[in-house]
Amino acid sequence: MAFFDVPSDAELSPETRQTLEEYRRITGKDAVPATWLAYGRNPKIIEARFKAYLNLSHEGRFSWAAMSVAVMLIAHAKRCRGCFTASRVSLEKLGYDEATLDGFCANPEALPLKERDRLFVHYALKIATGSADLTPKDFKEMAAHDFSKGEIQEIIAFSAYWVMNMVFTQSANAALAEE
Repeated sequence: MAFFDVPSDAELSPETRQTLEEYRRITGKDAVPATWLAYGRNPKIIEARFKAYLNLSHEGRFSWAAMSVAVMLIAHAKRCRGCFTASRVSLEKLGYDEATLDGFCANPEALPLKERDRLFVHYALKIATGSADLTPKDFKEMAAHDFSKGEIQEIIAFSAYWVMNMVFTQSANAALAEE
């Protein structure tokens, strides 16, 4: 028996149902993922996660392609299968084929993106996978590549959101799994 279950619609508060429906609509999904629904009995988690999605990862100063590539590479590094698969679906809709995406994972330094997008992906991945190893030199390097302090903070926020989301997703998947 799974540790978590997916609550029925009747078990969700009206606010939670509305938030989850808005998330589904914005993301273009046919249904709310079980990894979101599993937290449905805790409206604060759903609300916080959705607000973080909107404020930190949904729209920003960087291209959708760059953000999707960054999510895919962070998910690959963090071994989050659900986030990895979802980001690849987004990238396939942008015209990238499976072999190209596999190449991105194998060699993230050679992304065929505009220089600024490639650097965004590079720094987002570096922050998501090695924030404990950042030094003042890293921030000076980002600034030397014409990223403003505000943009650098957005890259940090984007990376932090996706790491947080992957913790939610991976934990829910484990807790929803049947033994």
